[in-house]
Amino acid sequence: MPASPGSSTSPASPTSPVQRILCVCTGNTCRSPMLATLLRQALVQAGRKDLVVDSAGTAAGPGDHASPEAASAMARRGLDLAPHRSRNVLDLDLSTYDQVWCMTGNHSAFMRAHGVPAAKLNVVAVERGGVPDPFGGGLAEYEACALVLEDAARRIAERVGKR
Repeated sequence: MPASPGSSTSPASPTSPVQRILCVCTGNTCRSPMLATLLRQALVQAGRKDLVVDSAGTAAGPGDHASPEAASAMARRGLDLAPHRSRNVLDLDLSTYDQVWCMTGNHSAFMRAHGVPAAKLNVVAVERGGVPDPFGGGLAEYEACALVLEDAARRIAERVGKR
């Protein structure tokens, strides 16, 4: 059973330190919860239980559900976004995260301006200029976004596995 998007991955084993990853977008209803969910699945498949994956948004209001289209795109992959509730990055203790994966360079700049060291910041699909926001689009836009995020989740899981 995949990890639920409203919670982190399994607790770490007592012999390994917990690493924390934060996925960031704007409203925390589309891209970042999809990436967090896909990344949790990729990490579980890689046998990595020593990581916690969260998501939040730079302009998120608290408590919003994932968009129906994001939920549908994840359901097509056997993943459930129903437990997800949006959070604003400024409501989190950002110093507790080891890596922050942002959907765009603007999100990364926002996080840097709020004290996250540059060494912890990454832009998803930076070679493509980040991940475009599907909000307001149809299921086709969300599916295209999910494909980019699936690839990113695999790459991040591989990168984390090498550390």
